[in-house]
Amino acid sequence: MMKWKDMSLKVKLVLYIVTGVFLILSASTSIVITTVTEQEEQLAYHDSIQNAKSFANGYDADMKANMAVAHTLAALLTRYDNADRDEINAMLEELLLENPDLLAVYVAFEPNAFDGRDSEFVDADATHDETGRFIPYWNKIGGEMFVEPLVDYDTLDYYQLTKELEQDIITEPYLYQGALIVSYDAPIVRDGDFIGIGGVDVELNYVDETVSSVKAFDTGYLFMVSNTGVLLSHPTRKDWIGLRSMADFDIPMIEKATKDINNGIGGHINTIDPVTKKEVVMFYEPIETGKFAIVLVVPTEEMLAGVESLRSTLITIYTFSIIFMGAMAYLIAASFTNKINEIVIDFKNLSDAAIKGDLDARANTDVEIDFKLIPEGMNEIMDALTAHSKELQNSYELIRKMESAVNSSKVVVFWWKFEHEYPVEFVSDNVSQFGYSLEEFSSENLLYGDIIYKDDLDGVWSELNKCADEGHDHFHKDYRIVTKSGEIRWVHEDTFIQRDDEGKIAYFQGTILDITERVKAEKALKEMDEIRTKEIHHRIKNNLQVVSGMLYLESLNFRYQEVIDAFRDSENRVRSIALIHEKLYQSKDLVSLDLADYIRDLTDHLFHSYRVEEEDVKLILNVDDVFLGMDTAVPLGIIINELTSNALQHAFENGVKGEIYIDFLKREEIFELTISNTGKHFPKDIDFKNTESLGLQLVTNLVSQIEGEVELDTTDRTTFTITFRDGK
Repeated sequence: MMKWKDMSLKVKLVLYIVTGVFLILSASTSIVITTVTEQEEQLAYHDSIQNAKSFANGYDADMKANMAVAHTLAALLTRYDNADRDEINAMLEELLLENPDLLAVYVAFEPNAFDGRDSEFVDADATHDETGRFIPYWNKIGGEMFVEPLVDYDTLDYYQLTKELEQDIITEPYLYQGALIVSYDAPIVRDGDFIGIGGVDVELNYVDETVSSVKAFDTGYLFMVSNTGVLLSHPTRKDWIGLRSMADFDIPMIEKATKDINNGIGGHINTIDPVTKKEVVMFYEPIETGKFAIVLVVPTEEMLAGVESLRSTLITIYTFSIIFMGAMAYLIAASFTNKINEIVIDFKNLSDAAIKGDLDARANTDVEIDFKLIPEGMNEIMDALTAHSKELQNSYELIRKMESAVNSSKVVVFWWKFEHEYPVEFVSDNVSQFGYSLEEFSSENLLYGDIIYKDDLDGVWSELNKCADEGHDHFHKDYRIVTKSGEIRWVHEDTFIQRDDEGKIAYFQGTILDITERVKAEKALKEMDEIRTKEIHHRIKNNLQVVSGMLYLESLNFRYQEVIDAFRDSENRVRSIALIHEKLYQSKDLVSLDLADYIRDLTDHLFHSYRVEEEDVKLILNVDDVFLGMDTAVPLGIIINELTSNALQHAFENGVKGEIYIDFLKREEIFELTISNTGKHFPKDIDFKNTESLGLQLVTNLVSQIEGEVELDTTDRTTFTITFRDGK
């Protein structure tokens, strides 16, 4: 077995490089693959959960709307006192016509609770049975609208449970005359006594049609179940709808999901699809109204296909990286060792020539710069063996060349005495580039301190003395000098502080280099950077305004005021941030914001957004002339937006007039923002730091973000006070 010392340098270099690269790439690639694939897997789960929640929220809104119809019908009959059965029938018929999504509308009264005349209507028509109770059931079962008396009201939940609880109920889905329906029922209570119900029936066929059309990934699908797990839809097994429950599949994980659904809990499970027999992830989200649930079934291999593809790609890149670095290591080692071999051969030839007395032989110096000193050193040894006169001649020639190189360069060499004003002991001829001559300095008619710009001289001398006193050996600084023609030029000084054997300063040896063009270029780059920063603020502002506009346009697609208000609040929040970038774009230094100007523009926009006239609500501003950094201005702008919007929305309802006060003051290092309003006070039973209101949650979190404190005072008027320090 070959020993390590017997291996060639080329083999050792290859092993060192490849082993090091392999260990580093293995560790980093393992971390990257694990981290990235975990993130991709979490993202896939998150997207699926959000899809399920989105569908659940959509159907929850439908069920709330249906319940609202039943509740409104019951509320109307609670106040109804005409006792006209024909009039109620006409109203039910019209209600069914105006709501095409409903299968049936109906009312049912307790015996003699409607008009006390049940005995007169025994089997009188299609709205009465043998009891004579007023129980009309207007429906479209079979397609045509007709009326018939309600049945099984003395046993079924739609009546008995509503009567028992005296509250709105939604029944479990059930089959009636071939239709799978859900009943929404509300109690009719008059003078504290239950007298009947008002209700609507909704057929679930539309649910199956809508849900079954949804696709997830390639073969994933969606279905809906009741709170007990009864299937209300399925894309392929229509024969299961209304007849089978998730518990019937006898699969432990699906039984767990069924229990969660019954308890109104969302989640996901890994299981086997009873239909396709594939491994799937089953996501289930509750529908709050009625306690139904949406179930999203996604094959595991489809959901994680992107993760596996990414993992394979990263492993492939890692493999090719190892191969590539191995090849590069071999080439590097070969190029290195080949040059060493050439130098060794050259040394052998040189030594052979020296043994034979040929002192004119020289090593080849035409090699890479990293090895150039080796043959040059050998040549210096050979040169030492030549005649002393030739050495002196070569030395003189070398000195002349060095002086020529210095004098032809832009670097001026100086030797200075350790005295104020820099008396010069030596200066290179190329000082003439500044208009001065060597003789002016050597005659001491001109000191180096005389050409330093007067405003910079004391600072340069002070820093040089400090550097020397602290024991440093090197000093460097940029400053200005004045040429003989009076032109001001920037130079960079590099000085070595030379000391004697006792450590005392003997003299200064250094160089100065004209850097005027570099300074000009740096100034130009700084100006370009300011322009680029300004453009960034402008583009961010434009993009945020586009987002604000999109939120406004999207809000036009909704009917519910609560949704429209949410879009408007989001639009105002985006607008408050966009306005900050607009103000930064207009500022001189591009990093600090004139808060007084910003608050005026922001409040003008909010008054316009909420359509509040100044004669109804007066805005009183008292803002110090201060400037804030962007890290403070953005959260502070959103806080002002939220508190002012809250006052405009809730303090001046129903035509109430008043004032909104915004004060922003600076006391030493403390900033204080106060936003107060007259009108309706902030409710005393609400803890503004622990509320479901997104706006107040934002205020609390953003005050914490700027390391401030917020207090609420409702003694005289509603007053929020925020104190903080600016971190600019």
